[in-house]
Parts: sequence; structure tokens; C-alpha cells
Amino acid sequence: MADPTPTPTRAGTRTSRMAERSGVMFDTALASTPAYAREMLAGGVAGVLAKTSVASLGRVKLLRRMGGEPGGVGAVRTLVGIYRREGVAGLYRGNGTNALRVFPSKALHFAAYERYRGWLLAGSAAPSSSVVDLLAGSAAGGTALLATYPLDLARARLASGDAARTSVHGVLRAAYAEGGGVRGLYRGACPALARALPRAGIKFGAYEWLKLRLPEGYDGRADAQLACGVAAAQLASTATYPLGVVRRRMQLGLATGGVLQGVRATAREEGVRRLYAGLGIAYVKAVPAAAIGLVAYDQMKLLLKLAAGGHGESVHAP
Repeated sequence: MADPTPTPTRAGTRTSRMAERSGVMFDTALASTPAYAREMLAGGVAGVLAKTSVASLGRVKLLRRMGGEPGGVGAVRTLVGIYRREGVAGLYRGNGTNALRVFPSKALHFAAYERYRGWLLAGSAAPSSSVVDLLAGSAAGGTALLATYPLDLARARLASGDAARTSVHGVLRAAYAEGGGVRGLYRGACPALARALPRAGIKFGAYEWLKLRLPEGYDGRADAQLACGVAAAQLASTATYPLGVVRRRMQLGLATGGVLQGVRATAREEGVRRLYAGLGIAYVKAVPAAAIGLVAYDQMKLLLKLAAGGHGESVHAP
């Protein structure tokens, strides 16, 4: 009677050996790659996935913030309108530029936060964890913003629907010419920094503060950490949202002068509600973005064999 046990084919054996060899090479490459580089890769990929998943909602928020849609039109009707006018591609207009900006921004933000936090802990006797996270988050947010601001400027102008500017290169060239050099590439950077510094600090500080106060049995649970991240992100967004409105308006040439002057002028000419236009959709974006960012980063950590322990274990919402 013939043996029922199947005999591996030559092709199957070759495939298995190639897979094993590839796995060994991958493990060797990871072992020779510094942890901070893997953390940057994990953070960058997670940031891109999170931003792409809510890119259509980001387009709606931007249009409402810039007054491109009537104030009484809801988010769903705005999405339908964009789809009818521009198709599926219109829902993701400017997202390619956004991905280019988000990847290095989130990768740098994460690495810089850990670096600044380490310096603060080393330079202080017994600092408060919340204060350290707030200061380190603020510094990291400013560092990441300045490094990627020109791409953020290009994304805002592309997403606003300016037909005369159809590429990143075209937008940056126009901004460079209009601003008389590099200064044009950083138009609106002051209000951006005025928002990024406190926003990043509040987000990191509040997130860590909330995690420390989770009830017994909830610490370490992904759903509990996600709730902390969403709450921290919403607190930071609400406190600094008007500065974001002024930043976008300055980028598009709709406002001039300083940050506070822009806030006062917008409130006086268009009402206080204009300073919070699109805040609701920002809240809607925060929940799925935080969830996807958390899962994506955790999965990237497993793939890249990053240590589960340490301060960088949790995902900070994008």
C-alpha cells in the first residue's frame, strides 16, 4: 500500500528555502538598523495610513474652513458635491502631497519627541512627567513643522482647488516668486508655529496624564489608550483651532499681519464662528485617524521587531 504522506516537490522545497533565506536576511537587516530608525519608519507609515484613511474628510474640512462651501451645507452633502463635480479623485485631491509631508513629519516628530524627552529627563533632577511630555511634545512639534512646512503650504494650495497650480513644483515655484525667496515658502509659518507648539504639547502631555489615571485593569489596553488619545487630541484641537484657521488663510493670501491680528480681523469681519469653521469635521476625523494610527503603528512595531516596552510603546494620534 502506497504511503499517503505527500512528498515535497522540488519547487516547493526551493520556495521554502528562499523564504527561510529571506527571513534570515530580513532579521539581519533589522538587527543592524538602529531602533530610532525603525521607530521613525513605523511612525511615518502609520501617519500616512491614518491620514489617507480620512483624506476625504480633510478635504471637506479645508473647503469649509476656507469658505469654499456654503456655511449651511453639511459634511455629507459636501462630500457628495465633491464626488459629483470631481469624481473619486476629487475626494483625495492633494493627498499625495499630504503623504509626502506626513511621512517625514510624523517620523521626525516621533524621533524628536523621544530625543527631547530624554534630554529633559537627563537635565532635571525629578521633573513632572506631564510637564516633560508637554515641553518635549511642543519642541518636537515645532521641529517637524519647520522641516516639512513648504510641503504643507503646497498641499493647502492644491486642495483649495487653484487651477493655475497643478503640481507641487508649480506651487513651490509660485510661492518662492511671490514671497521674494525662501520667505515665500514659509508664508504663514508664524501662526502655524503658534498653533503647533501648544497643540503638540497639550496632546502629548494630556495623553500621558490620562494614561496614568486609567482605572486598574485598563492600563495597557489598546481601547483605553485609544480613548485617552482621542480625548487628548480633541482637547488640543479645540484649544488651538482658531490659530489653524488663520494659518490656512495666511497661506492662501486671505489674511495678512500677525497671528493675533489675523484672529481679531477674522472674528470682526466674519464672526467668531468662522474661527471654528470645520471643527466638527475635525472631531470626526480624530476618532478613525487615532484608531488606524494606533493599530498601524503597533503592527509596524511587530513587523520591525521593536521592543514592546519603553515610552515609545503607544501611538500618539496623527
